[in-house]
Parts: sequence; structure tokens; C-alpha cells
Amino acid sequence: MSVYFRPSLEAFMEIRDALNLIHRIENLPEMYNKIEMAVCSVIHSYFEEMLNVEKKESAIMEREDYGSDDLSPFLDQKRSIHDKYWSNPSAYYRPCSSSSEPRHVWAYLCDIEVLQNGDDENSLFIFKANYKRPNSSASIVKAFILKVSGSSLKIEHEFFG
Repeated sequence: MSVYFRPSLEAFMEIRDALNLIHRIENLPEMYNKIEMAVCSVIHSYFEEMLNVEKKESAIMEREDYGSDDLSPFLDQKRSIHDKYWSNPSAYYRPCSSSSEPRHVWAYLCDIEVLQNGDDENSLFIFKANYKRPNSSASIVKAFILKVSGSSLKIEHEFFG
């Protein structure tokens, strides 16, 4: 009489889960690189679009005869960019002013780090960098929390430091 071992469905699921975990661990470096690239790409694109508007604002503010009406279209553009990249609807983060000096200069960022919480159900990512102007010895920390919103990676919070 032959005896056949037939694994239960639960045992099969445990084996499959273990194999999936091993596969995931083997591919972690590649996954982390792709995540870091995606997070940096979102922040870089946001900075580039905001910088283009800030440069135009700055050029207008250099004129002695500018008025607040001259800057209104640029504030609307910055809000539109904000809406494109942000998931947090709080008015606190929405652009509300103009500046004679651009604040979103990607080239001033250094020591960039991307961190993540590792929760597949609610993935959060932190983009952290030092922001240092070329003619200054001081730097400030810029940090953003990003999360998946729909099928896009969006900014949720910005920290100032």
C-alpha cells in the first residue's frame, strides 16, 4: 500500500508566501533604488516647475514699478502646480505669496536621503535634504512626506528646519 503525502491548502499557501518573501528580499536593492528614484523624481519635478514660476516672479519684483496685480497670475500658477503634486488639501501648504528670491532651487539640495516606513498597506516616504545656497555657510533641512494617492506618488507634508 502506497501512502501519498498531500499538503493542505494552508501548507501550500505558507510555502508560496515564504517563496514570495525570499523573492522580495532578493530584489530589495532594486526595489529600493526604484522607490528612491520615484520619490526624487516627484520632488525634482515639483521644484523645477515651481522654480520656473519663481524666476518670473523674481524678474517682476526687480522692477521698481511692479504692483501686486502683476504677481497674481504667478500665484495662480504656483497653486496649480501645488494641486498637481500635493495630496494634502490643507490651506497651510498652498502657495499664498511671492518672493524676490526663488525657494525651489534643486541645485541647492545636497545630502539627499529617502526613507520609507515599509508598510505595504500604507506606504509613506520621506525625502530629506540639506538646502544650501552657494554663498552661504548655513544650510537648512528640507523634508517632505510623500504617499501613494490613487496611482500617483504625492507630497503630503513639508517640514521646515
